[in-house]
Amino acid sequence: MKRVVVVMLLGFAFSMPSRAQNPPLSPAATVLKFYKALKEKRYIEGFRYSIYRAAIEGLSAAELSELEPDFARTFAEIPDQIETKGEQINRNSAVVFVKFAGQEQVQRIELIRDGNDWLVGDEESLALVKQQGRAFFFNTRMQVNESETAKMLARIFTAEAIYAEKFEGRYLDLAELVKRQAVPEDMSDGEANGYKFVITVSDDKKNFILNATPVSYGKSGKLSFYLDPEGLRAEDKKGQPASRTAPIYHPNSN
Repeated sequence: MKRVVVVMLLGFAFSMPSRAQNPPLSPAATVLKFYKALKEKRYIEGFRYSIYRAAIEGLSAAELSELEPDFARTFAEIPDQIETKGEQINRNSAVVFVKFAGQEQVQRIELIRDGNDWLVGDEESLALVKQQGRAFFFNTRMQVNESETAKMLARIFTAEAIYAEKFEGRYLDLAELVKRQAVPEDMSDGEANGYKFVITVSDDKKNFILNATPVSYGKSGKLSFYLDPEGLRAEDKKGQPASRTAPIYHPNSN
């Protein structure tokens, strides 16, 4: 849960009150305040207790508002009850053991020291945040969207193969796939995960191509996908549709 919960974050404010006058929090207390604030949609306050607070600096009000739905979806899964089961401190790093309501297994939450404060997160993630700066949230969103889009395309590919075998080699358009519940109903408008899906079926129904392009290039995604009966391809086309000349898509290679 650690990486999933703290990767896709968002908040809404331009100033963060100083905590200099307050005594430093223990790692366990920091973790509890971090999750409680995010659960209650006090995103900026939550960021103050994590390494991701640096990523929010410089974002405009419009960008913050645009990312709000991502935060809401991510943090909605935080349970109401969180119990700490101890902490281990090793100089400038710490681990807090946490029991989330509804989960049997105790989770390990890593922290690092920043001056007198403890921050939820690890050195590797901190380095990534520092490298990407204010682009971090959008870069993370794009990676997630591209991965989810590739999974949806794989689902569509499987559905088309099944129905082609069932209907003597004839493929279905998106409306038919939705009607037959081969893809989620919310894809009836052709959009999902920040991507626009367009299936083109030949007149004889013996062939099809599917283009998936970012709804907002550089914010919802960068890769354009191309799918036909021979497989999935992807390429950064600056928001334009990909074609059969695009490289074969390999997960985790982009």
